[in-house]
Amino acid sequence: MNVKKLMATALAAIMLLAVPVVAETADAAAIMDTQKLDASYTLALNAINAQDYDAAKAYLNICFAYCDRQADPTMYADLLLKRACIDVIEGKDDMALLNLDAAIRVQPDLADAYLVRTQVYTTQGDVDAAIASLEKYIELSQDTSLYETVAQLNEAKGDVAAAQAAYDKFVEGAGGEVAEAGFQSGLYKMQAGQYEDAVAAFEAYADDETYGAGAQYNIGVCRMNTGDYAGAIEAFNACEAKGGAFEDLYYNRGVCALLSAQWQAASEDFAKSIETEPYVADARYDLAICQMQLGDYETAVATFTELIGDGTDAEQTGVGQKPTEVGDVNPGAYYYRAVCRAALSDLEAALADYTVCIDAGYELQQSYYQRAQVYAALGDTEKQNSDLQNSLKVTG
Repeated sequence: MNVKKLMATALAAIMLLAVPVVAETADAAAIMDTQKLDASYTLALNAINAQDYDAAKAYLNICFAYCDRQADPTMYADLLLKRACIDVIEGKDDMALLNLDAAIRVQPDLADAYLVRTQVYTTQGDVDAAIASLEKYIELSQDTSLYETVAQLNEAKGDVAAAQAAYDKFVEGAGGEVAEAGFQSGLYKMQAGQYEDAVAAFEAYADDETYGAGAQYNIGVCRMNTGDYAGAIEAFNACEAKGGAFEDLYYNRGVCALLSAQWQAASEDFAKSIETEPYVADARYDLAICQMQLGDYETAVATFTELIGDGTDAEQTGVGQKPTEVGDVNPGAYYYRAVCRAALSDLEAALADYTVCIDAGYELQQSYYQRAQVYAALGDTEKQNSDLQNSLKVTG
């Protein structure tokens, strides 16, 4: 829901809401004044409806001249409210707030004034004031449907707990009329890290035609976060079977498979993720790890090299050449490419990669130790000893 659009719609309705003009006495002069007030008020409403706001302001000014604040506070407050609405449309937020304050002083229970205040505060980006104003409107109007907007405003400021509490009030007021109520509640619980409660909420929608795919996906995310990787994979599978299209479905399922040592299944998901999802670098790195675990060192080297080429000069990443810097690439790509190259007896290339890791300070103890093994295989005892000594000096 677009909060600003909702408030603007309410603003338009308030502007055209008419307050009856009632004559309090039979005095001829009073009746004449009442008729003039009624005529000016009607002309103001018609001008507002025609979006002729200059004319509307002129007629409202005439209304103020004939409206007695003490005798008819309801009409007087309504005039101030309509003047404030025009101020909002004209972008005069400070003037609008002054008119709204005046309207509330005349009629403290004028709910619509708080709704227009919410519009102003939302436009100004003052979320706390907007929430307070909207909650006052709900208190006065008993319109609990707007607790959904309160929830969205709290969510916008990052207060998930307050958003969930407001949404619960919305659901309570709506009864069984809100089909997605439990689903939305599950989203708030998931954002708050209440994963078991969120799963319980989503399971109620697991077979729903509209929400089923999303429910299964969210169940997968929750189970993934609790370390239940088998349960997460099962939920992601169900999501896929229902035609769910989420931008990290394959990547998340791949991670769960990787953490479960299901290297082949993980590699298949990471390959799909590279082609269809935005997490290309992470998916490529994890794909190479799976290929390495499967013993396919040549393919793993190629995949790591493709990843490293995304972050540095590709000409510097050839076999036996040392890149000048790691850049934005995960230095683990160099480390594990070195492991694969050593396994393929491509020792000079492995040395270059271990050196990149050492220069970057990545896994220093292991990088020195592994490079020492490569120097040993090359018969360079002096450098082997130096690296072994350096590995012993690394602390922490």
